[in-house]
Amino acid sequence: MTGYLVRRFLQMALVVLLSTLAVYVLLNVAPGGPLSGLRTASADRRQRVSEADIARLEAYLGIDKPLILRYVAWMVGDDWLGSDWMSLSLGGYREPGADEEEQGTRFWVEPGVPRLRPTYTLWVQGEEVEEGVVEATYVEARPTGDRPDDVIQVQVIEVQGPDMRTERIGGDEVLVRTTPETEFVIPDVESRPEEGTWLNVGWLFNPYRGILGRYAGYHGDRRGVARLDWGTSWKEAAGQPVQMLIMSRLGNTLLLMTSSLLVSLLIAIPIGILSAVRQYSALDYFTTTFSFFGSSMPVFWFGLMLILVFSFKFQDWGLPSMPVGGVEMARSAPKGQILYYLNATPGGFVDRLVHLIMPTTVLSLFYTAAWSRFTRSSMLEVLRQDYIRTARAKGLRERIVLGRHALRNAMIPLITSVVLQLPGLFGGATITESVFQYNGIGRLYYDTLVGADWPVVMVILLITSILVVLATLLGDILYTIVDPRIRFD
Repeated sequence: MTGYLVRRFLQMALVVLLSTLAVYVLLNVAPGGPLSGLRTASADRRQRVSEADIARLEAYLGIDKPLILRYVAWMVGDDWLGSDWMSLSLGGYREPGADEEEQGTRFWVEPGVPRLRPTYTLWVQGEEVEEGVVEATYVEARPTGDRPDDVIQVQVIEVQGPDMRTERIGGDEVLVRTTPETEFVIPDVESRPEEGTWLNVGWLFNPYRGILGRYAGYHGDRRGVARLDWGTSWKEAAGQPVQMLIMSRLGNTLLLMTSSLLVSLLIAIPIGILSAVRQYSALDYFTTTFSFFGSSMPVFWFGLMLILVFSFKFQDWGLPSMPVGGVEMARSAPKGQILYYLNATPGGFVDRLVHLIMPTTVLSLFYTAAWSRFTRSSMLEVLRQDYIRTARAKGLRERIVLGRHALRNAMIPLITSVVLQLPGLFGGATITESVFQYNGIGRLYYDTLVGADWPVVMVILLITSILVVLATLLGDILYTIVDPRIRFD
């Protein structure tokens, strides 16, 4: 079993890696994007977006890099690009004011071109070696005060290794070349501190002599999803960490999906067993009809019908009506709603429970219909086996025959179906949450997908892919529990 688990974990790691690559590439090569249309020329020069502004937005969104490097930076961060030093001691250096748990290995970049960003204003002093090309001896970023006569003032468009594409304020482009002797003055940027143990990695990342020096201009502060830095939202909650956005919705989705799965299993398994034991009875025909109804019923239509009847028609008929949607009340319930008669407080247990009823009903109907059929077909196949007839011939009680001998073997197909629904505990039910305006992960995924909020979409897909491979492993382990004949040695 140990050897099998090791092999499975290696396979899972490869599958997750390939999944992340597929997700990232597909979303990044899709037409459009957050900056589509910005480069459209306007008749009014004052309304045009400059190349420096576009480059700043691309750097902020992390889409300024080549595709493969962009993927690597999304996975492991971009704080190592352009670095001169790397801290080796986990506790040897800590940012001023940081907590103890924030200590860790980090990269350090000396004042230079990797520290410059698009739209930064620069004072450049140097010699114009050819038209539009300046070899700089002095560069000051974000300068203040009066500009000296012997410097030119430019705005950064893009950093290309040791060089910078810039543009004069309201003028033409200028290529600024720097050398190791160029003096940089950048506010709030100091040289490497003395404390801590440091390793010189300039041979790899330095913009002048490093093997990857051409990518020094992509230096940032992202740590990557593999280091639990999920980035920031672009549109749904602009500037907010993706991790905070997902955690704010995760509890709602777990509550909804867990309730739906438990209700479905508690109903589906007994129905499936009874239907198999009493094959072709009135109960069997009824449950078969119910299963066909639940499987073929469009989720969005059924949800809308529940809202129409129990929220609007009940109100017209003078009956206690259900809330239309949401997770909880923002204020006290109006007279006529069931929450009003239950004297529910906004955000309380009763409030959240009532808001769960209709979306849970929609999801439970779908799951119950499918799983009851799985249980019935599996039980029918097992009940025809010789060992079941032998158990009955030995005089065992029917309850023991069904529970100990038949059900355990019949559970394998059902386990396969159920464990593949476990990633839904995180991903939620996108359609159901959208219909009922339920603020969970499913609705978040829909909103961010429509709004091209790629960082959020990619993290949701990444976590879902990880949960899928973990669910398949859990299913294999459960097989060995319900059926001792199955071994993976």
